[in-house]
Parts: sequence; C-alpha cells; structure tokens
Amino acid sequence: MKTLLASVLAILFVVSVSGQEIKQQVISSAGGYDVSDDISLSWTLGELVITTVESSGGDLILTQGFQQSKLDVTAIEENPDLGVAVTIYPNPTSEILNIKFALPLEGETLVQLVGPDGRSVFSKEVPSGVLIKQINIQAYPAGTYFLRIQNGIKLNVYKIIKL
Repeated sequence: MKTLLASVLAILFVVSVSGQEIKQQVISSAGGYDVSDDISLSWTLGELVITTVESSGGDLILTQGFQQSKLDVTAIEENPDLGVAVTIYPNPTSEILNIKFALPLEGETLVQLVGPDGRSVFSKEVPSGVLIKQINIQAYPAGTYFLRIQNGIKLNVYKIIKL
C-alpha cells in the first residue's frame, strides 16, 4: 500500500513538473509578430522597460525587457550652460505663466510654447535686459506643454501643465 501511494505521488509529481515550461511573457496592450522573406518583426505596445547596461570594459552587455531593442534612446535634459537661472511659476497654471530670469538677459532670447501635438502655439523673442516675461495661456486647451527657452545655441526645455 505504501509502495502504491509512493508510486502514485511520484507519477503526479513528474506529470506536474513536466507540464510546466518557462518562457518569456509580456503584458502589453498590443503586439504582433510578422515574418516575410528576409525579415522577422516582432513588436509590443505599452512595454514599460527596455534598458541596456554595458560594463565599463565593454565586454558585458545586459539588455532587459521583452523586446530587446537595438535603438539607443537619448533623454532630453536641461542644459545647465544656459547661463540664465530661470523660475517658472505657477505650474500648473490656467491663465498667466510667469518666467522670471535671475539676471537681466544678454542678447536675444527666444521663448516658445509647444503644444501637446508638437506644434508651436506661442513664440516671442525677449529683448536684452528683461527680468520677467508673462505668457497668457488662458485660450489654450488643458494639457501638457513644453516651454523652450533658447539663448543663442543654448536651449532649456520645461514641462508646463495647463489646467
């Protein structure tokens, strides 16, 4: 009886273990896999993380994420060499956006507000000596905008929320 019970348990264990397999899975909102003559293409929409890390010697590369992309993504960062300390307030805002420069501007500075669709909704050159520039954004729809401040070849971009 003990041998029969042990045999049944062993068979159940082997069946349950052999029925499992480990494979890559991703939870995304959409995706697909297409194969043509020379090319195979797989894609996912909504994958949260794709990161590639390389060792200091360059001999070891680790790519995380289901779709292991060969594309390099560069983030947009604020340029610390703009030479102008800027305070933007209030953010979020619904009417007036204030841009306060710590020191009077030197040379022409372009202030541009880019809408959620990527098109410029406001563009104005600010003359030298200005300390505060106000932009009335009351007429624009609610959303996320980007404020570009360009002085010569130096550029800073700030995220603005319009309520």
